Amino acid sequence: MLRVDRKLVFLDIEATSLDVHSARPWEIATIERRIDGTEQRTWIMVSDVDLTDADPRALAVGRFEDRRVRDGRARWLSEEMAALWLSRRLTPGCTVVGSNVAGYDLPILAAMLGRWGHSPAWHHHPIDLVTWTQAREAGSPFATIGLTEGSYELSRIAGAQPPAAAVAHTAMGDAMWARAWWDALTETAVVR
Repeated sequence: MLRVDRKLVFLDIEATSLDVHSARPWEIATIERRIDGTEQRTWIMVSDVDLTDADPRALAVGRFEDRRVRDGRARWLSEEMAALWLSRRLTPGCTVVGSNVAGYDLPILAAMLGRWGHSPAWHHHPIDLVTWTQAREAGSPFATIGLTEGSYELSRIAGAQPPAAAVAHTAMGDAMWARAWWDALTETAVVR
């Protein structure tokens, strides 16, 4: 059994590039799940995102031009304020959960924090749902899975439907997908 003894943060970002060294986050979503199971969602749009090294293809995937609308649903913060918010909400020891968080989202967010004098405080072992699903399926005598399976296929194998097209590649849509994927993977294995 898995004992969840710290806050989980389901996280996703949309960024200006796939290159983690130059990418800047322009959309950040978190779903904080406390140990007691209560949750808090936060959706941030970075108002002053630096597009100097932006990759037009990365912006197109996240529908950057279409979605940067102030409609009252997201908090619009400067990058400096977004970094301050993250430094306070991703509290020491929380475990970040998502799809490719260790290889993409967290390095980009760590760089943003560093630009504004903050350091990451999240636990140094984030949970990558792709890796967890691959490991679970590799241990099953009935599964045949390759390392080339994509995240959508792996989440289906785990029992979680990928996000609908309207919310795919949106930070909150993908954070909600990460939460559903985690819940599908752990529904019979978690004790509180």
